[in-house]
Amino acid sequence: MRTTDKLYYLDQYLYQTQAHIATLHAEAIELDRTVAFPEGGGQEADIGTIETPVGIFRFVWTKKLYGTPLSVEGFTGVKAGGVVLHLVHPDDIDRLGALEVGMPVTITIDVERRARLTLSHTASHFLYAAALAHERELKQLTIGCHIKEDAARFDFLVETSFNAEDVSAIQTEANRLMADNLPIINDHLPEHYDARFWQYGDIYIPCGGTHLETPKAIGALQVRRKNTGKSKERLICTFEDAHIDTSCYHVDAERLAETAS
Repeated sequence: MRTTDKLYYLDQYLYQTQAHIATLHAEAIELDRTVAFPEGGGQEADIGTIETPVGIFRFVWTKKLYGTPLSVEGFTGVKAGGVVLHLVHPDDIDRLGALEVGMPVTITIDVERRARLTLSHTASHFLYAAALAHERELKQLTIGCHIKEDAARFDFLVETSFNAEDVSAIQTEANRLMADNLPIINDHLPEHYDARFWQYGDIYIPCGGTHLETPKAIGALQVRRKNTGKSKERLICTFEDAHIDTSCYHVDAERLAETAS
């Protein structure tokens, strides 16, 4: 079974690398390796460009397919392996016929978007940890999450709506946690490379997204609630004082050197 080499797990700060076309799809390009993070764990997908010998193709979304389900406690829905598809911009689809399997390409992601999603995903964990600290039962009542560039949210199926005091307490706890500015650990289980987790002090959350190394750049979190239907409550966090830093992102120098030689 074919798999895509997921370079975003080896080094999440890679924004460009050399690759080869592995398979062509009706509306997507599959490469043998990629720096583009696919939609997953609530985090929106990377976008960017794929430069080929016959021109540049824009990809507007990235998604992972297939893979082998892992039976690991706490890592529900995690799959090992799998392939990553780069969904091509509608205006570029009619040019896919000029591509061939095996062609060398250069893939580049939108660094600003990745940096914002990375910060947002990190912030979401502090929101969630604070919510669970406020009411432990919320862990079993979580029904979804969504991480986008300027905000993150969690949805819960609850009998009683959050009140102003609840929201204030959760916001205070989230900011208290971040104020400690501890190192954030992003790693994987020794026996399963795709079973990844986020750890901050004694807070441990299975997660395969991209994250900051410390919470300092997030600044202060603002938390609010929204009722989205019968017994459905949403907690949303924003980060108006966040500092977006792209200086740590770099090209895959080793791969570029191999290609040049």
